[in-house]
Amino acid sequence: MGAVPGPASRRKMPEGYAIEYPRRDEIPLLSTIEARAGALFPLEDLPLALREQTLPLSVLEAALEVGHLWIIREASSRAPVGYAVVSLVDGAPHLRQLDVLPEHGRRGLGTGLVLHVAGWAREAGFSCLSLTTFRHLAWNAPFYASLGFVPVPKADQGPELRAELEEQAAEGLDPAKRVAMTLNIFAL
Repeated sequence: MGAVPGPASRRKMPEGYAIEYPRRDEIPLLSTIEARAGALFPLEDLPLALREQTLPLSVLEAALEVGHLWIIREASSRAPVGYAVVSLVDGAPHLRQLDVLPEHGRRGLGTGLVLHVAGWAREAGFSCLSLTTFRHLAWNAPFYASLGFVPVPKADQGPELRAELEEQAAEGLDPAKRVAMTLNIFAL
């Protein structure tokens, strides 16, 4: 699929990086990125058993087929160093996974990728982008809040979003530490 079209403002990434669709043969590399990024989480938040689970390759392949999977590619090595995947939840885009290799962190790559996905959602005719995350970790809810995401009260959560949080709790994530958030993408 190659480079991703769209407004220059949303593709703006730190020098040496670009957002693209992955090649099909790169999809297995995304599990490594997810696992390495997951190792940053404290064990009390992300138990070891959950760290070893990554999105199934079939989910990533299906997302690529419909244009809901993007990577951050390092220009010098041409290797993927981060990725985002979106699914539809309650009829709207939902940031299902966002990961950046730790050695490429704190460079604005995650921000660039979130803004890119928000731009894609806006161009696709959606008005919001949702996600679930840890409320207390600096690189989770506070990071997303800095980009304009706001918590979604339980009463305002659609049935699929509520079900996702319930599934996360059943898998072992502390529901008191989890939060659903949404971004009004027209506010960007």
